Amino acid sequence: MPSKDVYVREYTVRAHKRKIHTRVYKFICHFCNSPVERETYATCCPKYGNNCQGVASKCLRLQESKKFGDK
Repeated sequence: MPSKDVYVREYTVRAHKRKIHTRVYKFICHFCNSPVERETYATCCPKYGNNCQGVASKCLRLQESKKFGDK
């Protein structure tokens, strides 16, 4: 599991360094409804997959359905 060191600036706490780790999330993409496995530094489950990111022009499933004339 990859990790990285981040520097937290001084706002309400004293400045310090922290190591954060990635997590693998398995979920259904909110845009194209396909099952996705995504590795991210996020602390909560992402909403979109890596391929489409919620943008219709990048969604592979949407492009394939347009080729065949499906709606």
